[in-house]
Amino acid sequence: MTSPTDTNRRAAGINPWAALGMLCLGVFMTLLDVTIVSSATPSLIETFDASIDQAVWVFSAYIMAFASTLILSGRLGDLYGPRRTYLIGLTVFVGASVLCGMSQAPWQLIVLRAVQGVGGALVVPQLMPMITTLFPPQKWGAAFGFTGALSGLAVLAGPLVGGVLVTGAGWRWIFYVNLPIGLLTFALVMRYLPDPRPARRQPLGIGSVLLMLGGIGGVVFALVEGERLKWSGTVWAVLAAGLALFAVFLADQRRRQSGVPLVPFALFRIRNFTLMNLIAVTVGFGVVGAFLPLTLYLQSVQGLSASKAGLVIAVMPLVSVLAAGVSGRLIESTGPKRILICGMVCFSAGLGLVAWQATPDASVWQLVGPLALAGVGTGFTFAPMFSVGLRDVPPERSGVASGTVNTVQELGGLLASATIGVVLQLRLGSGQNIATGRPVEGGERSPAALDAFHDTLAGAIRTSLTIQMCVLAAGALCALAVRNAAPAVPPQAQPAGQQEPRPAGID
Repeated sequence: MTSPTDTNRRAAGINPWAALGMLCLGVFMTLLDVTIVSSATPSLIETFDASIDQAVWVFSAYIMAFASTLILSGRLGDLYGPRRTYLIGLTVFVGASVLCGMSQAPWQLIVLRAVQGVGGALVVPQLMPMITTLFPPQKWGAAFGFTGALSGLAVLAGPLVGGVLVTGAGWRWIFYVNLPIGLLTFALVMRYLPDPRPARRQPLGIGSVLLMLGGIGGVVFALVEGERLKWSGTVWAVLAAGLALFAVFLADQRRRQSGVPLVPFALFRIRNFTLMNLIAVTVGFGVVGAFLPLTLYLQSVQGLSASKAGLVIAVMPLVSVLAAGVSGRLIESTGPKRILICGMVCFSAGLGLVAWQATPDASVWQLVGPLALAGVGTGFTFAPMFSVGLRDVPPERSGVASGTVNTVQELGGLLASATIGVVLQLRLGSGQNIATGRPVEGGERSPAALDAFHDTLAGAIRTSLTIQMCVLAAGALCALAVRNAAPAVPPQAQPAGQQEPRPAGID
């Protein structure tokens, strides 16, 4: 076993940015696989003679498993070491990816996509505690900016990379491509990156784990499948059961606070951490809630092809990638609170302007500026959000803190999907094909009727985007309450013997 002295000696030779790049390879893969499957849906249906429901579950199984296990995964990183948990998650993710590519039936692919999601959830929360260990606090903003840029790139690259691989090599290669990247990442992390914290090997409590997974899983299932199942009694029963199990879980955790809880309630006594979770809900709501209405508007109202609609929407994540890199440097000079407020306001205003412009007779070019403004908003939001939220979190709890905020953000996105479905259903009714504007029975409509339908659809889309704008505005109000960091005390001004030790290898 490596001694602490050996670990420090190895860490001393590691450039923090190089270490972060190694870790981000794995995180990039897991985020890419959230969206990459969408490009393969027609091929999957053809290969397996699968139903639409089965194809949807190939997409949903990953999201459900990923969102349901993030908190548990973050806690595992705190207890057993983030590097070890990261490598285990990477192994699970890559192994499941290879088996996904070898699937011979839809049910096999669905099960393996869920396993993939668990592997991804083990990887992602470990990035934040590793950043807080590798970098001094004044560099967190730049590091989070870098990871925010990669996250935006993964969202953008998923459908594009998937389309290229499906067209050029077949759908199975959207999974096989993870093998060489995963092996490279595993080898680099094993060779160059020691675990910044030793494992503590404390018990989790299987009962608590099952309660949490059942509670979050029930809520996530209802939000993912609610609209497709027309919010039937079964969906509401699953949602109620999930909420009840989660309430029991919280009661159980309250009893365990003096021991080793899965979720330390002390985290929520940290003002900025609690505010970050509230903001994360609104950000997740805004990001996910923006793309579906935009896609519907561009394809169903403006009549663009899927590829052209994708190019228009790409303005937002492309600008976000550029802005995220800039925001990290601005945080160091102006502080995260101002950048966070600016980001939330730009994001909200951008979607509001899109809602204002999204009329049936508008030009697509009128959306470019608002989408770019929304992209600046997202790019200026993620880095300061994590920088502010994790600043006061004890290092030994940064894993569960990261898992919590990622879970909350995922739930915000799922809530947005459910909300948009309800808005469209209320405004359009259930007898319409949204893609064509014709009755679901397949009958034709007159041009005047189609024009009226497009007016109604555009109105529903504007309503959806206005809801996103208002939710993000509420997030901006939460950002106003963020507490700025106290001025740093120069080392020479501290009393002798009270200087805080810095992690080895940090320049």
